[in-house]
Amino acid sequence: MRLRTLVAGLLAAAALAAVPAAASAAPAACPATFSVLHDDQIGALAVPAGSYQLTVADPARLSCAEASDLFRRFLEDFDGRLPAPWTLDAASATFTGGSGRAFSIARTGGGGGGGGQHPATGLRCPGVFQVLHNDHIGTFAVPAGSYTVTLLSVGPLSCNQAMNRFAAFLRDYDGRLPVPWTLDPQTGTFMRGGVLAGFRIEPAVSPEPGPTPSSGALRCPATFRVLHNDRIGALRVPKGRYLITRTASGTPTCAASSRLLAGFLQRPDGRLPKPWRLRASTGTFLRPSGAGFSIKPVL
Repeated sequence: MRLRTLVAGLLAAAALAAVPAAASAAPAACPATFSVLHDDQIGALAVPAGSYQLTVADPARLSCAEASDLFRRFLEDFDGRLPAPWTLDAASATFTGGSGRAFSIARTGGGGGGGGQHPATGLRCPGVFQVLHNDHIGTFAVPAGSYTVTLLSVGPLSCNQAMNRFAAFLRDYDGRLPVPWTLDPQTGTFMRGGVLAGFRIEPAVSPEPGPTPSSGALRCPATFRVLHNDRIGALRVPKGRYLITRTASGTPTCAASSRLLAGFLQRPDGRLPKPWRLRASTGTFLRPSGAGFSIKPVL
């Protein structure tokens, strides 16, 4: 009896093993292509301008519309680090988000579209903006290099105004943007009161024709250390290390700027000696000629 039961159990197990596992959903190519208007990059993955076919690994877990929106968001990302849990396999151009959610991209040509577009609105400005030294806007790091500037919409802001704003934000002392400007650090987007008024910056993939404005920085190689919380007039100077940037070549030199800053900190009334004047919003000390220097806390 026990032998027959054991045999029956083994036969049942063999029968179960013979039943094929439920087949996973087959990958599905999305019906519409996605148009990338300018050469771009997502981390180590180069994304040249053109049309792209998106393929979702399992349509039941990730729709084509969701994949298209994710691809647009990844293209907008400033530093190429995807939001968790998404990861990128650059070799296969595959994005994986866990729980069966994944999609891949493949370039199909130089035109077309319909499933999405990047940038979705606005206009990429001609040329690039050159940041001459590693810098930051508040806690938002802006490494040295070339940057493209894309307007969020056409009309409220010109390319020249956007680049001037970017330069001004780089000069800002404390990283608090003037009202009503806000910054989305994940996408490098600066918005003026609304989602369609502003601009986005991204590291440039390749040199582009057109003007190349720069931050105009003449950064001194060494930092200046403030040992105690201090202030110079309306400018609060917390203890820590500071970058010194000259406003123009010539005078004052870096060494002279450091000596001047030390002297300004030692003045008990916070008033600068003539003809110096202070622009507290940018931490800039200027002479009437425009020559001078600015300071900025090190991150």
